[in-house]
Amino acid sequence: MKKIIFTAMLALAGPSAIFAQQHKIEYSTPFDEPESGWNKVMQLKNGNTFFFHFTKKKGIEVIVYDKNRKVMSEQVITSNNWEPKKMSSSMIEGLYELGGQPVIFLHQLLDRTPTLFRIRLDGNTGAVVEENAISTLPRYKAGAAWAMAYGGVEAMDFYIEKDPQSDNYAVVNFNSFAHESSERVEVIHYGAEAGNHKVLNRAFYDAQGFKYLGYIGMTVDGAKRVFMCTYGYNTNNSGGKDSRVIISRLGKGEKEFTHKKLEFTDDFKDTKAVMEYNPGTNLIQLLTLTYTSSKNKFFSNKTTSYYMTLMSFIDPESLYIVTTKPLMNEKVTSYARGHFSTDDYYSGLPQQMVINNDHSTTVLFEESQKEITKNANTGQIVSARTFLGNIGISELDNKGSEQDGYAINKVQQANGIIDPLYVSHKSKGHWSYRGGGNPMVLNNNAFMSFDYVNANTNKYVVFNDYTENFHKGEDAKRKKVVVAISDANTVCYKLNNGKIDKYFLFGAPKEDNEAKFCYIESSHFMKDNNTYATLMMDRKGRKKQAQIAWVKFN
Repeated sequence: MKKIIFTAMLALAGPSAIFAQQHKIEYSTPFDEPESGWNKVMQLKNGNTFFFHFTKKKGIEVIVYDKNRKVMSEQVITSNNWEPKKMSSSMIEGLYELGGQPVIFLHQLLDRTPTLFRIRLDGNTGAVVEENAISTLPRYKAGAAWAMAYGGVEAMDFYIEKDPQSDNYAVVNFNSFAHESSERVEVIHYGAEAGNHKVLNRAFYDAQGFKYLGYIGMTVDGAKRVFMCTYGYNTNNSGGKDSRVIISRLGKGEKEFTHKKLEFTDDFKDTKAVMEYNPGTNLIQLLTLTYTSSKNKFFSNKTTSYYMTLMSFIDPESLYIVTTKPLMNEKVTSYARGHFSTDDYYSGLPQQMVINNDHSTTVLFEESQKEITKNANTGQIVSARTFLGNIGISELDNKGSEQDGYAINKVQQANGIIDPLYVSHKSKGHWSYRGGGNPMVLNNNAFMSFDYVNANTNKYVVFNDYTENFHKGEDAKRKKVVVAISDANTVCYKLNNGKIDKYFLFGAPKEDNEAKFCYIESSHFMKDNNTYATLMMDRKGRKKQAQIAWVKFN
């Protein structure tokens, strides 16, 4: 009978092969599931692994594991400078290894003053080595809340980007309330070799005649230079409605930026981007996502937003665009039509841009649809959720032409609004407390969406799914929307020369009341050792324990 059932499951699986994949997996000693807050795993180059639990009011709990996956230190990080009790309204602007140390960039509003702290931790003990308020912005004045809510003024903010190839990074101080546009944006370029965080350069950003600026993206090229992308615009009351995307460069020893306005970008106000320098092609790659319109379904709360996605290749010396191509996902669509029961065009939004070892590019997509319920009388939002659908993987050559594509079927529901490029942001450790601190709101968002593992030999996609969905093949209409994460298991899809092999990453559940699922938002893949580390939950009936899992990919 078991053989018949197994054969039936294979038949239901369709074109994706199901097989038992054997990865070397190591586990930590089990511990209680962390309550509320945020969890993050970080692997260091020295072989240690840090597990961070950002609590709501008690500070930052840290567990350090050695190379043998044994606990070597435990800490609770608090401070007299930043306020642990304000963690629920704080933002983590970045979490990176710099100079062999984990470094947390914490943004808090203290006495109405935006402040950015850099917290450096010892790479073996997790103890605080140094903490500094490295940037502050002017104190919010009376009326600022009104200006942000009704006047279209953005909140003051900090942005941080690290060079993927070195320990150099840059910080943007964005003062949206500055009266003079030339004082609105300041960029500070840092080097952190050997753990010494040294200012390499700093300069204010010339707004190029525009009254208003919007930050789009930034990339750092070692200690040599910083590239930034902004959107400059005017209004009828500030010099006309001219607007442009601006590419800018701040070189070593230079006190002013060099700028280039992109002439075809006069309506790019709502633009998000991933920006990265490709050392193999010596070009800047700019993946932009620009909002164009929205459409509400009749008799429904669901909203579909439409975007234009472009991949631009920019010469770093002249700042001229070498080529720009819209990402049409034709190969992804072809794969979906050939393997799913659909004739639709694949409509996923970009989530991440990955530059591969051969300097080609992989762009990750995810279908997304918002559902917003508003009060009929006041127009205020009562509830919001996001449906996260099929994953798309598009392989581009060095000129941006799509060479191959895959599609993976997935249906999940997240609370609130999940923005495009979420996968890119979480890979850098960006986070803010979710759910507003309301204990009545069950928030499973950190378990949703997906991870992409670009190992030395193969490529994998990891996410949480119901067991019944796993065995239903690739027909989304037959699948159940993943909401209750405790009933899900972590699945892995291996991209295998035009086909996909799938399996349960931590093993198939043996009983209906068992599940092993991972906290996707916590995960960290280290390419140096091909190891994917994540916070995993192991449920047997009503009993649930947490473990750190280290998966060795090939």
